[in-house]
Amino acid sequence: MKILHSKIIGSGNNHIIILHGLLGMGDNWKSVANKLSNDKSFCIHLIDQRNHGKSFHSEKINYDLMVDDLHNYLKHNSIDKCFLVGHSMGGKTAINFSMTHPEYLNKLIIVDIAPKKYEPKFNYLFQALQSLNLGNYSSRKEIENELTKNVNEESLVFFLLKNIGRDSNNKFFFKANINVLHQNLIILMEKLIIDDKILIDTIFLKGEKSAYINENDVVLIKDRFPNSEIISIPNSGHWVHAENPEYFNMKLLQILKN
Repeated sequence: MKILHSKIIGSGNNHIIILHGLLGMGDNWKSVANKLSNDKSFCIHLIDQRNHGKSFHSEKINYDLMVDDLHNYLKHNSIDKCFLVGHSMGGKTAINFSMTHPEYLNKLIIVDIAPKKYEPKFNYLFQALQSLNLGNYSSRKEIENELTKNVNEESLVFFLLKNIGRDSNNKFFFKANINVLHQNLIILMEKLIIDDKILIDTIFLKGEKSAYINENDVVLIKDRFPNSEIISIPNSGHWVHAENPEYFNMKLLQILKN
């Protein structure tokens, strides 16, 4: 049994599990975890989901498998209760987990995602990464310059660059399993089938400027999550925690403490 890689910050008894989004990694949430760790009651687990970051690569990826990965991680670390935070793809993993293993959850916190189908609009990001022949570059700056030709937003370029590491021979490599993720993009964007209402206390944190949760989604969320609340984070898009970190961290801390 393969166990997901994680970075653990803090040593309290209240476990907070954070699941990143597509092409992300636990390290994207390090500043949030550092802020939360000021409360000594928390132990924050920044998890790399399969085919991401430092976790194992697999030819298979879907939400059932990612739920099993998380379940195995909790058992491996003797965690029987936790607060589960999931952003984007990680939010869909978290919702699926709440359906099959609700007994583990103190509270469910979903960041800027709804349990609906999304169009796979990130093809160009995968194509930008797949166009790179990493053996041709001697510096990260060269890779950055190449990515900039296909990706206009500077923040997205730096986000993608985090997926490129350097091995002991100083050779560049992809941390994420780029090809498998791209091949399974439609699966990762699929609608979640929620047969029964999810009764766990659930908070949806949405970016004020993000289109990921719209008015129609609010109706769906209120129906399937009767004990839920939707909170809008001002001046933020999809990467809520990075775009308005001060307000996001304040709200997240309030949710965890109440």
